[in-house]
Amino acid sequence: MEAIEKLQEALNGLPDDYIVFIETSAEDSFEVSTLLVKYFSSKNDRGIILSANRPYVNLISVYEKNDIDVSKMFILDCLSKTQHADFPADNVTFIENLSALTDISLSIEEHINGTPGKKFIFVDSLTTMLIHNKPYVLARFIHNIFTKMRLKGVGGVVISLQDNSNRDIKAEIAQLCDKVIKIGYTSSV
Repeated sequence: MEAIEKLQEALNGLPDDYIVFIETSAEDSFEVSTLLVKYFSSKNDRGIILSANRPYVNLISVYEKNDIDVSKMFILDCLSKTQHADFPADNVTFIENLSALTDISLSIEEHINGTPGKKFIFVDSLTTMLIHNKPYVLARFIHNIFTKMRLKGVGGVVISLQDNSNRDIKAEIAQLCDKVIKIGYTSSV
């Protein structure tokens, strides 16, 4: 896919502590997400994945199929607990739901501070989080997470679907990032 090659080109050479906002189409979202985790995991010792779209078991399976070292990943699974499907594992925290922003924030902070090495944070869907939270509350939450990341020199990525919903909040969050990349629809990287 030409868009994926353009994404890789846009990411190459960015400083490790950059926070990147990716806007993509629904059709390309899964492939872009997987590529981003693979890219950032190759450049970091640890990854903290905030999963709003896929449960832990599915993510681990996808990562393994794509040669992503799952031992380097810590997943905040915001889906499984609502379905009464949490599984014992060392590299996952099951969050009550996507509205439990305090729990998510505390878990991210714990893993930023308690995990050695170079880290990245990956938020797999700003769009999904906006469905479950008031926009201004989510914007405040993201700002708080970004501040923690910047203070600790942690880079990362936030993915949003390209659509017309919540444009003001998405623009507000995007302006907090170091780079904005649009991929997989009529706009190009």
